Amino acid sequence: MRRSVIIPVALHIFAAVATLLWLLWYFIPTGNVFNGLATLLILILAGWTVFRNCRRDAPASDATVSASDLPLPDIADPVVLVCGDRLDTLFQGSPLRKTAQGWWLRTDDVSRLTDVVSSIQKQFPRQVGQLSVMYRCLPDQHQDEAVLRATVKTLRQQSKQIQSLTGFTLPVVLSADFSGPETPWVIVRGDKPMVCQVNDSPQAFIDWQQVDDNIMALPAVEQAFSFIRTTLINELDKPDRLTPPVPVFSVAMRLGVVNPEAPSVWSAWLSSRTCLQFSRQSGQTTPTSVFPDAVLPLLAPFASTVQGGQRTRRLILLIWLCVLTALGISALNNRDLIRQVSADLQRWNAIPMNHYRPKAASLAALKQDALLLERWQRQGEPLRYSLGYYPGQRLWLALQQAIDTWTPPPAPEPKPLPKIVRLDSISLFDSGQSALKEGSTKILVNALVGIKAKPGWLIVVSGHTDNTGSDQLNQTLSLQRAEAVRNWMRDTGDVPESCFAVQGYGDSRPIASNDTPDGRAHNRRVEISLVPQADACRLPGTKPASQDVRDVSTQEMEK
Repeated sequence: MRRSVIIPVALHIFAAVATLLWLLWYFIPTGNVFNGLATLLILILAGWTVFRNCRRDAPASDATVSASDLPLPDIADPVVLVCGDRLDTLFQGSPLRKTAQGWWLRTDDVSRLTDVVSSIQKQFPRQVGQLSVMYRCLPDQHQDEAVLRATVKTLRQQSKQIQSLTGFTLPVVLSADFSGPETPWVIVRGDKPMVCQVNDSPQAFIDWQQVDDNIMALPAVEQAFSFIRTTLINELDKPDRLTPPVPVFSVAMRLGVVNPEAPSVWSAWLSSRTCLQFSRQSGQTTPTSVFPDAVLPLLAPFASTVQGGQRTRRLILLIWLCVLTALGISALNNRDLIRQVSADLQRWNAIPMNHYRPKAASLAALKQDALLLERWQRQGEPLRYSLGYYPGQRLWLALQQAIDTWTPPPAPEPKPLPKIVRLDSISLFDSGQSALKEGSTKILVNALVGIKAKPGWLIVVSGHTDNTGSDQLNQTLSLQRAEAVRNWMRDTGDVPESCFAVQGYGDSRPIASNDTPDGRAHNRRVEISLVPQADACRLPGTKPASQDVRDVSTQEMEK
């Protein structure tokens, strides 16, 4: 394959690969492993396609058109592929006839049209848009109408194959030469027949038939047109399940070429309808204008170079399909995003506000969604969402409104510090003694009204002294005084021994300075307090306080 063709092939394949990888990596929701394998497969197929096109050679057949047979690539005039009857009399040994308005290229047999177009497309892909087809029919050369119709049907089939090959339908021109009184070329485009004489401007058919004896040829001309409509155009336009109809671009017809006396479809047609018969007159020659050159200006507006050809059209189709697929996937991604955020919001709204633990878990999901949308607002949303209607701002506002309604659970009330009852040792004990004085009962009863034994609470009785005397003596005295108070509370209130803890601290924990008499008086004391302890003061048949505490804590957490 020529370098001028290899480079466009490589560029087209590169664009196709880039489009597929863009769709694969940015939109299709698959994993990296699948994307990597798919990318490798696409690259292998692309390399194989380039290699195959590089090694492909033009097929060696009779239909191959050499570069010398075709017009220059930079000229955009029409190129007419001529097929049909007796082409040797037209081209006279040369496969190409060049004119100032276009070119006539000989292709001989109708069945070779597709091969010729394929060869031109491979060698000169831009010139395919300049091509058109002219079928030359000589009814005087055909003795069987069925054979003639079969040839026209072959033209119809070739037009279908050419359309599949190039992507568009080539204009088809019908050219017919009939025996009869000599006339110039009559070109019919649409419903306006024009008479085109040699070296003269085109003339309306109605004006031509009024000149001299031209009206004498009118019956034969009318029958010629009737023959073309009934036999040729009818075969191209009639319904067919296998091949689509082929519209005729224009018709070129003339009379005057008289063949030797022989039965033909034209002579039979003319005789059966008009009883006219034509024979060769002495000195009659073949007309000089053998080509309907007046058709070329009509074809010129429809002849243009193709930008890229079928390969480019396929690439454009692939790009459009990828873009449409990306739009669809982007819409699905946005739909999934809306569903995800909506599900989180519905879960948030369904949980009562006093259920703090599940409410906090739902709040964490909302905050995660909001943070993701905020990052996309700053950095730009991913491409997989951007081609659809991205609802990021609307979703973010809904999330923020829900998050703002969050009310944190009330802080637990601080547990009251254990009540400490401080008793003055002077009012309870004589100096240096540990036995309760007479009259101390009233003081103990009034002071210990709030100290009540209950399961899970330990009654701690601690004794304290000043720094007068030795440490060992002070320690023993403080412990004995605490035991005396404990014994009184136990015996008076019938409180179990397990509800008490007795401690003697001596002078180790002063609350005032021992340098003054008043300070030393404050340091001589007995303190009674309640301290939580799971197994303290547990009565028979009563659950441990720890169990109660756990139950209460669990209930609070569930709320």
